[in-house]
Amino acid sequence: MSSTTNTKQRYKNCIRCNLNERKSTGYKRFIQLQSVVDDLKKCLNVDAEIDDFICSKCYAVFSCTRSRLTKEEATTTNQSEDRVSQSFSQLSVSSTNSSQQTDPGDPPILFTERKIVEEDEIELPIPRCIATHKYCCICRKDRNLMAVPMEGRLQVFTVRNIFIRAGNRCCKDHLIKKHLYEEVMNNIIATSNVSSMKASDVSNFLQKFRIDVDKELTDKVGDFSLPENRLIIFTGLTWENLFELRAMMTSLRNSDSRNVTQAIVVFLFKLRTGNSNNVISSVLGLERPQQVSDFSASVLESFEKDVLPSRFGIKAANQQYLIENHTAPVAKLLHDFNDSQLGLVCDGTYLRHEKSTNNEYQRKSYSGQKKAPLCKPFTICTTNGYIVDMLGPYYANVNDAKILEDIFNDPEGLVTLLRPGDKFFLDRGFRDVICKLTEMGYEGLMPALKGQRKQLTATEANNSRMVTIVRWVVEAVHGVISQKYKLLHNQFDNKMIPHAGTYCRIACFLINIFGKRFVSSISSSEEVVNLMKRKKDTGNSLAEEAESGRWSRRRTKFMKLTSNDILDFPEMTEEDLKICFTGTYQLSQAISYLAELIDEEGRVNIDYLKESSSVLKIQVRSRHISAKTYNCYVEYTPNSIGYGGVKRYYCECANGMRTVGCCSDIASVIYFLSHARYLSKIIRPAEKLTKIYQEKEIVPVINDDSDED
Repeated sequence: MSSTTNTKQRYKNCIRCNLNERKSTGYKRFIQLQSVVDDLKKCLNVDAEIDDFICSKCYAVFSCTRSRLTKEEATTTNQSEDRVSQSFSQLSVSSTNSSQQTDPGDPPILFTERKIVEEDEIELPIPRCIATHKYCCICRKDRNLMAVPMEGRLQVFTVRNIFIRAGNRCCKDHLIKKHLYEEVMNNIIATSNVSSMKASDVSNFLQKFRIDVDKELTDKVGDFSLPENRLIIFTGLTWENLFELRAMMTSLRNSDSRNVTQAIVVFLFKLRTGNSNNVISSVLGLERPQQVSDFSASVLESFEKDVLPSRFGIKAANQQYLIENHTAPVAKLLHDFNDSQLGLVCDGTYLRHEKSTNNEYQRKSYSGQKKAPLCKPFTICTTNGYIVDMLGPYYANVNDAKILEDIFNDPEGLVTLLRPGDKFFLDRGFRDVICKLTEMGYEGLMPALKGQRKQLTATEANNSRMVTIVRWVVEAVHGVISQKYKLLHNQFDNKMIPHAGTYCRIACFLINIFGKRFVSSISSSEEVVNLMKRKKDTGNSLAEEAESGRWSRRRTKFMKLTSNDILDFPEMTEEDLKICFTGTYQLSQAISYLAELIDEEGRVNIDYLKESSSVLKIQVRSRHISAKTYNCYVEYTPNSIGYGGVKRYYCECANGMRTVGCCSDIASVIYFLSHARYLSKIIRPAEKLTKIYQEKEIVPVINDDSDED
């Protein structure tokens, strides 16, 4: 770098035509005497000052005007010519002439020419992208461009270690609040391993880094410099999602202590993590824990005023929109929906909270089933998981059927959205309200009740599967809410119970807007739908044969299954298994069931017996009762390929008569014989948990006189 310190060059505009000196041609004339200022005022009526710039064209106009005025003043022509000849001269551009001392006999300097001094640059071993001003330095487009802001250049340098020269341009669509989108930033290509940086760039970068070092997380949120991957961890939203949400909250205003974006991030961080105010204020760098409560209260009020009334809930819902956009394909195909029928899935969930000192509320909030104080929000969603509304919360001692009945009794509530013929997919807890649904003209679909019987019939089991393949989405919604928003999953603070319903509705709204719908491609596939329709009314003939032949009562010794046994069983891929099981749930259950049958050496302990050349009898231990085992029967076509090789199956469990799909016991047998046995290693889910409490034998120490304690 030069030993002299160069300041950044500032260019001036012509005093008459406003032309920038960089674009002017010829000599660069700058006024040096007050007499010239006076002449310019007299000739051109232009206000000028010492060291102002005048371009060549304007100088020519000035010279002509001066000559004309001079001729008009005939009496003073000679004097005027002498004065002008002594007033104007030009200074040589060369550095040699500029360094010479002016001779006392020379005429006075009226104009001088500026020498443009370029700022010194230094080369650093830092990769840089292409240096261009004609097109986007990222995607090479040449339209809708703007200069890359300093914030964006610093962002790329910090994250990608790539330098972008000052003056480089990029598409406006690449920027959000002077920062580049992360996916755009990842597309920047370094074209050189060396960067030439001006001293001013180095100074600006160091100054920016100095400021950023002292920034708290909340400050980075406020100026939008927080990396998007960290923002997603804190809030579950991208910057684009956050700006979309902020635009909806019209009544929320900036204050002296925070801006709107900071308040929303603090609120979402609280909702997402469920941490205490002390922890949140410490992580985000707030001055006081009370600020978390203040920010959250402001955001909560804005949601209640600006967002939820018009964008979420029964009153904001449109039936035709829900039918056209939020009805799962599998529901339409299996349950014969017409163009005017709406399918809804309803279920209650739990919001656990602290024990209350209010005895009356304590009795109403205690759940005998969960053995904990809680309240019950009630979810209504479509068959693809779009949440229509979350009502309540209700007292813990009110069952789901009673809640739904109360909802139907509200003339301004759910009934305003419904039409006769709409379908409800419910679980067995709604059995007391099915009659009311029928009376009102709706259709209530629910899994069959077993009662005192040991098994459901084949028709009942099949119909139950037709319901559960649609109803599972409400359980998935509750799972996403509890996983994504820990505030609603952890123990809720009693002081926040009055706002519990609003917190739940906000979580549901965010899932609707920024989440994904729950649609299983396997369950909706043509093969699975056709298979379920074909077998829906099919009885289980293998069960009838097993009962008439008294297969379960024969006292025949079972054999241990080895690697050389039953090798003629049909081979299947995972895709075949999903089709055979009509979904992925039974496959995941089969893996867990099979893990119980694997010993430490990886051998599978399965007892089997062949009732005939193509019918297997296998014993599988119950998932719920360890002392209980079920006899499973599978008929297959030897040495076949694909799910069509399994012809019939039957299990003694409650759902074992099913022909649409199968129970988990049958699924584990088919999974092992057709697929898992050919794997190099059979997966054991959470294997380390099996022996977590058996690492060391613990001998309790009990003194003989312990009764005295």
